Amino acid sequence: MFKKGLLLATALAALAGRAGANDGFTGVTATGLQFQKTDAIAMESEDLFIGLDAIKVDYVFKNTTGADVTGVVAFPMPAIYLASLIYSPTRFSAADLDTDNPLGFTATVDGKAVPVATDRRAYIVPPEEPSSDPNAPYVPPPASAEYDEPGTDVTDYLTSLGIPIVFDTQQVFAALDKLPESTLKELEAKNLVFKGSPENGPDMRWEVGWAIMIRHSWTQTFPAGAELRISHSYKALPSGGLFYWYDWTKPTADWETDPNEDDKAKYCIDEGTGKAIDAALPADPDAGGAHRGTAFNIAYVLTTANTWKGPIGSFKLTLDKGKPENVLSLCMDGIAKTGPTTFEVTKTDFVPQKDLEVLVVSASPAFPE
Repeated sequence: MFKKGLLLATALAALAGRAGANDGFTGVTATGLQFQKTDAIAMESEDLFIGLDAIKVDYVFKNTTGADVTGVVAFPMPAIYLASLIYSPTRFSAADLDTDNPLGFTATVDGKAVPVATDRRAYIVPPEEPSSDPNAPYVPPPASAEYDEPGTDVTDYLTSLGIPIVFDTQQVFAALDKLPESTLKELEAKNLVFKGSPENGPDMRWEVGWAIMIRHSWTQTFPAGAELRISHSYKALPSGGLFYWYDWTKPTADWETDPNEDDKAKYCIDEGTGKAIDAALPADPDAGGAHRGTAFNIAYVLTTANTWKGPIGSFKLTLDKGKPENVLSLCMDGIAKTGPTTFEVTKTDFVPQKDLEVLVVSASPAFPE
């Protein structure tokens, strides 16, 4: 049975998982290049740069067989819920997203630009099954779940009703306004649409439960026995929100558990990093002694590398936290500081076991006036 709360919980799932932050803003996570599972093409090296404003990756692939291999190389953006654009601030506008190439994605092969095809599809994601243990902490699905199991494709169904697959919610609302009551009930039964309360105003007169995924792709031939260099780059628009850091060491009358416990686990915030956050953020006297700032959460899907043959021969990760006074944390060993804002990790024969979750904490507001 359709429930308004179920639709909202599903549609706003993109805003979940930001422990320690509230008043969140919506962003776009990132993924690596995807290829059908192959035992022919090895990733000899990956040089990955992750910053607050840009993502850049340089790969060297090698066809280890004696025959050419041709297939589709894809770069999918994560699914973006229309509800998150309605209920949460964003660092981009609907007009930005409704361009053919909203992140300015570019790709080159052996230094030459390649024409990239783009398509967009709409998905409805089923609500997560409740945990068998009601006292268990919430563990969000891995970032890769957005790509591996995006949900039920409803693109053709929506377009058959005259509903455009766009991020401009006013265009979507205008299409919904024209539909007969019988069709709206059908959409409601499919957990796609719910009529909002009149007091919410015209910009929120509908609650929408689907998400849109944009995918860039091209057909690539990997010559027999040869290396091929592929590079791509795009704008980074990480999600995040207000961030409160508590210098919490033991239970108090106000807090029985550490308010930053989830952040510490997700981003491996150790004692030294905690002290750096404490020093970087100003104290907020209205927040129970907490230090307040902005969190930027960058989720990079690294495990797509496992669709290629074998481990990544040589892996280099460069992280840029943006400003010297910002603080960065993530769960990866071997991190070395290389500059006022940069850090590097290098690995040999690297097999990613999980995706990257990067936290950057800043005293600067996300939306400067």
